[in-house]
Amino acid sequence: MKTIKDMPEHSRPREKLREKGASALSDEELVAAILGMGTAGVDVRTIARQVADLIR
Repeated sequence: MKTIKDMPEHSRPREKLREKGASALSDEELVAAILGMGTAGVDVRTIARQVADLIR
């Protein structure tokens, strides 16, 4: 799985938030932007997906 750094800059959650605003992001992207980084062995996108699943 790609990390945030592997994504094109315009697709990264924080950059997308800055350029297009919160309404342009999915729940997962918003959570990833808030978290900022994952943990050793679990990337931020995986954690964001898990959190978004809990709030849906």
